[in-house]
Amino acid sequence: MPKRIALDYDDRELRIVVANCNGSKVQVTDAQVIPIPENGSVSEKLRAYITSEGLQKTETLVTIGRGKAELRELQLPPVPDDELPDMVRFQAIRSFASASERAIVDFLVTRRTNENNTLIAAAVSPGDMDRVRELCKTSDLLPKRIALRPLSAASLYLRGQKTPPICVLIDLLNDDAEIVIARDGKVIFVRTVRLPSEARHRSGAIASELHRTMVACGETSTPGRIVVWGTESVHAGDIAAIKSTISCDDVQAVNPFDLVSLQIDRSALPEHIGRLAPLVGLLASDETAPETLIDFLNPRKKPEEEPDRVRRILMIAGPIAAVFLAGFFIYRQFAQWDRKIANATNEVNLLLPSAKAAEESIERTETIDQFLDGDVNWLDEIRRLAEKAPPSDKMIVRNISGTASIRGGGGTLRIVGAVTEPSVIDELEEALRDPNHGVVGKGSQEQKGQDTYAWTFTESVMISGETIRNTRYERMAERIAEAESQAADEPSTATEEPAAEQSPSEAAPSEAQESEDQEAEQQPSTPDQPSNENATDTAEVQA
Repeated sequence: MPKRIALDYDDRELRIVVANCNGSKVQVTDAQVIPIPENGSVSEKLRAYITSEGLQKTETLVTIGRGKAELRELQLPPVPDDELPDMVRFQAIRSFASASERAIVDFLVTRRTNENNTLIAAAVSPGDMDRVRELCKTSDLLPKRIALRPLSAASLYLRGQKTPPICVLIDLLNDDAEIVIARDGKVIFVRTVRLPSEARHRSGAIASELHRTMVACGETSTPGRIVVWGTESVHAGDIAAIKSTISCDDVQAVNPFDLVSLQIDRSALPEHIGRLAPLVGLLASDETAPETLIDFLNPRKKPEEEPDRVRRILMIAGPIAAVFLAGFFIYRQFAQWDRKIANATNEVNLLLPSAKAAEESIERTETIDQFLDGDVNWLDEIRRLAEKAPPSDKMIVRNISGTASIRGGGGTLRIVGAVTEPSVIDELEEALRDPNHGVVGKGSQEQKGQDTYAWTFTESVMISGETIRNTRYERMAERIAEAESQAADEPSTATEEPAAEQSPSEAAPSEAQESEDQEAEQQPSTPDQPSNENATDTAEVQA
């Protein structure tokens, strides 16, 4: 059976699972959790282990956490599967805060309806991918997959177990907890939360964050089952806290190694074996269920169609035959076509200066737009924050700073404040987030000694340059419409005034005629300008 390595790492430890894999059969031969000292190197620890076990040139499956990837839930129109990758990538570049043209994007469809497709999309930067490749290269390993960690663990349990309609899986790491919510055996929501550093506060924080996650994904019903990866002896306090908070009777600890074959002594397994669940799930899903993973090394792409040689021959031969057939008629009408070509050329030459001027005008306008895209109206953004933020008895703002992006347009409004409880932060994020504003938080941190506002937070509200440009053009359109309406009202007023002035002259024509005669007598006539013409001009001026 071919041997494969699954590895995961962070700043504090390196996690490794080695197994013999053949289709759906996985036999674990080694499982290690290697601590990394402060200022230590993950690469050195991995290279030492691979060298000691002789695992060079082995296919390697790597998991990366939520911290290295940006996740979003997207809803797209119902389109064929071969069009989804391009559509997801285009939407991810627009919606993700850190995604760029070079970002690696993969997705997992969670639900399909006649109205839309709901999916989880994830993006990772090329720099993070290069670091993972370099880590494997220094240890002489062959990377095969680089998958998202929470989905790897969920795939292990959901494929092999009969689950209730709503099932929650929790993977407890050193400082984080990864929460996955599944409906009818399919993942619908993924969230990673930061846990307190003190062990006595972790159980309560896990239960609280689980409740917030259920609210965030829109699930109002109580989960039918909650699974905590690990052993019951290690997570007894966590299970008790979850039962009391969520009111779910079916809360259980699941050992990931119970779901696969194990060829080593169980006593040799690490204490916190739940942290190895993503690695075991990745090994089990590598060949049998890769569609349940988000794989950044092999992202979903539009399938390439194989060329049809017969169709290509017909496409080439058909036009050639048509050309020979049409040549006979073209020969007789060649002169007429020359005249049409000459006329068309003249028309094009006449339009070239206008087209060039239009292109220059467009370039100048685009340059100005790019400059103005960085002009964020911070007063509007602060007013919007004041209108949408929770009341002062729940939240206070200690610092607000705005940073404009001159090159890309838009800007970022950074908000630093404190709240009475972590749920207020979610309320603030939901209130500030809309299609024109992206919100990214750095989590919350409890401040000891604070009675009321005990949780500090930092939120970044991103305003894109496209949003600023659209707002600017909307306001310009409103002003133009107001000016046009005012201009339309002025001619009607000017038309009514002369009509009112003419009524006295019509009522007393004799007086107007006498004044014209007197003025004509006072002005000397010249050969070039007869006296009757002077009288006519004077009458017109008076009228």
